[in-house]
Amino acid sequence: MEYRRLGRTELQVSLLGVGGGYVSLLEVAEGTRIYQSAWDLGINYFDGRYGSSSTMIKPVIKRGRSRCVVVTKTHDTTYDGAMRRIDEDLAELDTDYLDVFYLRTYNHDMRRAHFAKGGSVEALLKARNEGKIHYLGLAGHSDLTALAQGVETDLIDAVIFPLNIVRREGLEQLIPVCQEHDVGVVIMKPVDAGLAPAEVALPWLANQPIHTMVPGISTMEHLEADYRALDRAAMPLTPAEEAAVERWRQRLEHRSCRICDRVCQPGCEAGIQIDYMLYHDVFYNEYKTLGLEGLLATPLADWVKGRMERAFSRRLALIQSCTHCGKCEAACPYGLPIMQLLDDMVEEHLAVIEAVRERGWTQTYGDAPSPYG
Repeated sequence: MEYRRLGRTELQVSLLGVGGGYVSLLEVAEGTRIYQSAWDLGINYFDGRYGSSSTMIKPVIKRGRSRCVVVTKTHDTTYDGAMRRIDEDLAELDTDYLDVFYLRTYNHDMRRAHFAKGGSVEALLKARNEGKIHYLGLAGHSDLTALAQGVETDLIDAVIFPLNIVRREGLEQLIPVCQEHDVGVVIMKPVDAGLAPAEVALPWLANQPIHTMVPGISTMEHLEADYRALDRAAMPLTPAEEAAVERWRQRLEHRSCRICDRVCQPGCEAGIQIDYMLYHDVFYNEYKTLGLEGLLATPLADWVKGRMERAFSRRLALIQSCTHCGKCEAACPYGLPIMQLLDDMVEEHLAVIEAVRERGWTQTYGDAPSPYG
């Protein structure tokens, strides 16, 4: 496993990390097994605070806290809210400190609120002085210029944002600013929410000016495939690999939503949040990545099984409410065939709903409490 210095933090982070968004859908025992296996492979960057992911990470931290780089996040823009979240994370993880605490910053309004007097940045600075956190971070998946302006304050030590073979604006909008201020660069969505194969996407990303990447992992097969993709003697791509990257980029260019902070939503007559429907729903992304049989065979948490039918039924109703007015496609700066993409989901959703009903998941697990509250 290759390790890189996370900017001015001087933390040595594994090139491959583990994101918590998808592992949090699993039974706690299975999620813990994945984190333990990641540790055994030399992975030390763990992204927590998604559902029960903190519970899953805790045994790994106990094996060697100083070796782990543990990060969490909040979207709360207030001093009190951020401080409360830090204390909750410390208690859930049973640790004395968090290595990096990220503030979710999707647009400039959120950035201004974080940095305002009495905002969350003040809480993080106080928490750092008290030793509760070591470094400040910003996290965003929409307007990367908001992150760049946050970095320019010189208060931020690391940023996490999307970068992959399709979505590359970070190479121009954010990474040069991070390099100027020696800020750590952490990448989310490295395989484009499961649309790009790890063996193509991850080596390409490893050759960009980044420090670590955190693909969403929910199976041992995912973990092993991601590890194999980066377990290579020479990191530069061969001509054949460069050609494969370009083929996949062209294939996904008009299928991948860039999460433009709801640019396409305001004109939608049905009120559909397009970016969520196309790209950001973890239930649907798990289906896309695993397929129906793979999804059904996964050791999902009880609360996930109890909510699967309702989640897909609600999505289906929204898809079917589309009036095909075309306003979303007119607003999309990337020319996505949004209406066709939505139409293509109908049969998939019907198949998941039918399969879940056949298994009686809703009746059996419907009252299981969600770790998200």
